[in-house]
Amino acid sequence: MDIELAKKVAISAAKEAGKLLNTNFQEEKIMSFKGKSDIVTEIDIKSEKIILDFIKLHFPNHTILSEEVGFIGNNNSKYMWVVDPIDGTMNYYHGMNPYRVGICLLEDKKPILNVLYNPTKNEMYVAQKGGGAFLNDKKITVSDNADLKNSVVMFHLSSKEEPRIRTMAVLEKVFQASMQVRMYGSSLSQMSYVASGKFDVYFNVSLKPWDILPGALLVEEAGGKVTDIKGGEITHESTSVIATNGKVHDQMLKLLENI
Repeated sequence: MDIELAKKVAISAAKEAGKLLNTNFQEEKIMSFKGKSDIVTEIDIKSEKIILDFIKLHFPNHTILSEEVGFIGNNNSKYMWVVDPIDGTMNYYHGMNPYRVGICLLEDKKPILNVLYNPTKNEMYVAQKGGGAFLNDKKITVSDNADLKNSVVMFHLSSKEEPRIRTMAVLEKVFQASMQVRMYGSSLSQMSYVASGKFDVYFNVSLKPWDILPGALLVEEAGGKVTDIKGGEITHESTSVIATNGKVHDQMLKLLENI
């Protein structure tokens, strides 16, 4: 496995998809509903095809898990690519930030490469297992805040009723325990904010692997910690996440223990 080639492919794919997204950012878009408040645009589909074509050209024997097409490729491969062509589609559809292109490579179900791209600002986040986390080739680290009461906590409200009610039920407690709360509508954007030290915590109780994995290694390589909401290891089957600077992780887990 040539990890340097994989990195070049992921970066090139993200940039090429980003060109498409930038071109259409303020344009009217055709969209359809996958569920209540859960949309997909024709740009999601085109962005996904660009990325998948890059991967299949260079790594035809690898498995791919992507938001719109699901599983494709070799189910016996030890390598799996996880792709989100537009994380934050609702923001993007309305010509608003933030949103991200997300690409992750797993080896034996564990992330070894993360690439997140913010086309609007030409911000390329890259993390390789054991190699640190970088924004446009400059090393990034999480915040050094060690007290939840001084932390900004980011979250997301699901379009599904049950997880949305669970989240709303705990928000007052989170607000009281922290400095402030924020919701940006893009899981991977919020994880990039944790990794780069802008904010301290992000949690979500109901999401898909492509909303977690392309950002998890980035946070960890920046010095942070990522688990599910029960403190378990993040895998390609995880459906919840807490991403923090590491220093307030246990405080956050305790706060959410009954969510």
